[in-house]
Amino acid sequence: MRTSYSVLKTVLVMVISLGLLCVTTGLACAAPAHPVLPAHAKVLTAEPAIGSTIARAPTKVTVFAAENINPDPKKSNLQVYGPGADATDTLISHGNAQVSLSNPKEMSISITPNSGHTNGVYVVFWQTVSADDGDAAQGSFTFTVNPNRASATPASTQNTSPPANANNASASGTPIWVPIVAALVALLVGLGAGLGLGRRRPAVSSIASLRSSIAQDAEREETKHP
Repeated sequence: MRTSYSVLKTVLVMVISLGLLCVTTGLACAAPAHPVLPAHAKVLTAEPAIGSTIARAPTKVTVFAAENINPDPKKSNLQVYGPGADATDTLISHGNAQVSLSNPKEMSISITPNSGHTNGVYVVFWQTVSADDGDAAQGSFTFTVNPNRASATPASTQNTSPPANANNASASGTPIWVPIVAALVALLVGLGAGLGLGRRRPAVSSIASLRSSIAQDAEREETKHP
């Protein structure tokens, strides 16, 4: 009987452990991934779009940042350079950039492309200070004016975050239900094995007891009839 209790105790511990493993795995897979937040008032998108090719030169460049922009032109500003008559970049932006009153993440500046030399690559330099936490950021991007090769679809923007995993898949690409099902199968197998052992051990013990009882009866009979 002690052996039977020991086996049942071992099976119980195994079942509890597998159950905990199943729950832990399910919670880990179901936990939503935290998005990667952009740093400071970094420029995410623009008009014209970052890296795009457009048919006609614009009269304004607008950028959209990750955080609210400090409107002080000494802290946040834009400079735009375009093709020049001597095949060098020319400063074509005027004055200071303006932060939108309705959308503090938006900043624009007017430009005047060089007459007769509007086709080519335009370079935009930006610097920002976040109005939320005071952190500074800076960078640059380009767009191209070419009426013969204008793209209908803008190029992808800078610093885009990776898409969230579809269908609640785990970070490794495994669907959430796979580890849960595997844990449940292991749980059922362990439980079945434990029950099987629990049923077999008493049977063996009963046979041994029966044999002992028969042996004792035989000894009594021999004692009565020497």
